[in-house]
Amino acid sequence: MSVKVMLQLINLASLWMIGGLVVPKISGMVIERSRRFLEPDEQVRRVILAQGGINPWLQVVFFVVGLIGVRIAFNAVGADGVLGIFYGVLGGAAGALVAGALTSRRVVLVTDRSVVVLAYGRFGGVKPSRLAARLPRDTRIGPLSGTWAPIELGGERLWVHKKWHGDAAAFEARLGR
Repeated sequence: MSVKVMLQLINLASLWMIGGLVVPKISGMVIERSRRFLEPDEQVRRVILAQGGINPWLQVVFFVVGLIGVRIAFNAVGADGVLGIFYGVLGGAAGALVAGALTSRRVVLVTDRSVVVLAYGRFGGVKPSRLAARLPRDTRIGPLSGTWAPIELGGERLWVHKKWHGDAAAFEARLGR
């Protein structure tokens, strides 16, 4: 089997067919898990994952401060070498957990009727747990730029990673913006 054929099979394996639409696997899973929050026969057109709370770049800062801060503190009391590295890694993990606790995760579903914002757990997979907002279909999502683009939806500031900018741009283009 040629490399080109293998890559095509991998691409096909990462796609789902949802209501006649071919979508990436992650979007398909999110759509299926979100059905209970949608109105009957409401069709999802776009999926955008976002996060609220602290700026995503601050998550890196929390990790680094935890890593370095704990390492320095334990070096000061004589725990250097392998033990100091171990405590440094634990400090980094603690910083990452604190940052995760200060972050809210959202799924933005653009449907044929509205823009639906769903909340899901801080840790674990994308499993929506509650409806955060249902907004009019013509709600503005873009323009988006940069690695983490800030948007305002339902009175909450959200951050959208550049991986999802294309879906938001396609929605804006459909609205003629």
